[in-house]
Amino acid sequence: MDDIAPDPRGEPATARLNYSAYRLARALNRFAENAALAHGVTLSQFLVLQVLGEGVPLSNAHLARRTFVSAQAAHNVSNELIESGLVERGAHPSNKRVRLVQLTEQGWDVLGQCHAELRAHEDRLSELLGGEVRGSLADALDRSAQALAGGYFGDDEAEVAAIARRQSSIRPRQIPSRLARARMRAAASAHDEDDDDAQPAG
Repeated sequence: MDDIAPDPRGEPATARLNYSAYRLARALNRFAENAALAHGVTLSQFLVLQVLGEGVPLSNAHLARRTFVSAQAAHNVSNELIESGLVERGAHPSNKRVRLVQLTEQGWDVLGQCHAELRAHEDRLSELLGGEVRGSLADALDRSAQALAGGYFGDDEAEVAAIARRQSSIRPRQIPSRLARARMRAAASAHDEDDDDAQPAG
């Protein structure tokens, strides 16, 4: 492509954090997925195992928020893991209506094996980047995620505002939360009523 003149307005995609972060995520997830599949779990299942690997039983709603999917998707993945014996449901200590999910001993074992492979992979990355970079890189990524709140994740007001600005009819990967959907319906209903009021009397 040396004979193709670039548009002077162009700039490297890697100059944008979202592109570089997406590129990094694909590289890390590719290895994580291969490691997980070698132990019989998918990448989405492995993400649930990692979150539950913090040692705190979670409700389906909390699990969905922590794994960035809808409540239905989290429920489906949990059921898959329960069927494979890696996760189990238990009672909430104070709310009888809420069921909590947690790792089984088999789940802890699979997670430990996957994490051992990931740590070895991360150690090799650290050697390539320089040992002092690893801790600062992980810290910078975590702090950035916290500062951006997961990209309005859990912020219904920001979610509604973002959806209202979309001009594409393509369904986004992130399904609006129940509260966000309710506010969207209310806003659409109010807009329809305004349109009816604006119509001239026949």
